[in-house]
Amino acid sequence: MRSRMWLPVLVFVAGVACIVVAAASGNAEVQLLVIFPLVSGSGWLFILGIVLIIASFILGFVLAASSMEEPPSPVETPSQRKTGTQKRYGGVVIIGPVPIIFGSDRKMAFLMLVVAIVIIAVILAIALLTL
Repeated sequence: MRSRMWLPVLVFVAGVACIVVAAASGNAEVQLLVIFPLVSGSGWLFILGIVLIIASFILGFVLAASSMEEPPSPVETPSQRKTGTQKRYGGVVIIGPVPIIFGSDRKMAFLMLVVAIVIIAVILAIALLTL
């Protein structure tokens, strides 16, 4: 693992530590639903822990996308030689508030990141306007 990829891991661990300290001090409750932990709280330490965990996911996605390398160009097919184009792809999967972004190269991944930000902004605007 590259040294800069340790940053999201450390931020995640700091967030979990904040939640553990909040639970130990009585500002948060931890429950277990089947195998999934449920955590709720109201103190500033609990909120800081949640913000750090969310920030670690975002930071991890951004660092992973920025460290993508261009793949070696594959052998051209006869149809690609005629047109001179190469197929590129990308996509966004939004699960709750977390976008999962993928692309065949760095430019497509960045374009999908922009698309994800626009989609989340539109959804957030619609949700706020309907209140």
